[in-house]
Amino acid sequence: MIQNKKGFTLIELLIAATIIGILAVFATVAYRSSAADTRVAGAKSKLDVLATAVQRYKLDPAACPGIASSATLTVANLVNCGYLERSLFSVESDEYFTFQICGSSSSSLCSGSTYLACMSGNSSKLPKRYLSSSGYKYCIDTVGKPSETMGAN
Repeated sequence: MIQNKKGFTLIELLIAATIIGILAVFATVAYRSSAADTRVAGAKSKLDVLATAVQRYKLDPAACPGIASSATLTVANLVNCGYLERSLFSVESDEYFTFQICGSSSSSLCSGSTYLACMSGNSSKLPKRYLSSSGYKYCIDTVGKPSETMGAN
């Protein structure tokens, strides 16, 4: 009795490996893009919290005697007064974004006096659409309206 030992040819195996490789590339690109979009969404939420804290402070600055009237409003001042949680805002920038309160003496992100707070991308770990030549900027104005600016790619 003769057994038929049939298997895959080398060409069939190479084609299957190529198809798997192509699918892996698409999956990796999609994952990186969604991870970056998640980081941006988280940073926008964080900026909303910062803008709300600035609004609360500006409504009643006397409620926080720890900040002198002539002092520059900083994230650290808002944390010390209890307007922000230390676990959420330990510093004004992280690995991906820089946050800034508008109206401070060094507000390079704030192009107008109508903004409460702004953020910009500061890492090559974000997709190019957030790090173009003109930069990425997301700001919240005094009425809570967001403004997003992405430079031309």
